[in-house]
Amino acid sequence: MSKHLGKHLIQLGILALIVYQVAFTWYPMWISAKQMEGFDASGLPIENEQGKRVYLSAFKGKPLIINVWASWCLPCRMELPFLAQIYPHLNEQGKQLIGVNLQESLSTIQQFRQKVKIPFPVFRDAGPLAQALNVQVVPSIIVVNRHGKIESITFGFRPWIQAYLLWWV
Repeated sequence: MSKHLGKHLIQLGILALIVYQVAFTWYPMWISAKQMEGFDASGLPIENEQGKRVYLSAFKGKPLIINVWASWCLPCRMELPFLAQIYPHLNEQGKQLIGVNLQESLSTIQQFRQKVKIPFPVFRDAGPLAQALNVQVVPSIIVVNRHGKIESITFGFRPWIQAYLLWWV
């Protein structure tokens, strides 16, 4: 096999993988997220750092940005510093930002939070939030309007997250 043919087969394989990923993973998740727009999320429970149940209705009145993450997730670790950096600016704009860890223990969350220095409130989802909103990928950003309705859900690491949250949410 010639060097050119081998190179083209590799390129074709990569292209096929990308097409497969978009068609069978990202597009269905995007459709699912679009269907959630307008869903009343105020009745969904999460746990505070003491393990007490809190409902998203507690955040009504201001736009709420929920960053769903896990300590084992490398893209989450990449995104958290971006969020920490804009947290004060979001507060100035009247937006609430919370982190919601996906199903890890409270002690793991606390240790990770101290290590990474997450300045915004952190909660835990034992499963109901992720299940109700069909969150299958971390990190995910869920934007809830001041009335408790879902405005958008985005999946995966976004290097442009700061611009999105500061100017478009």
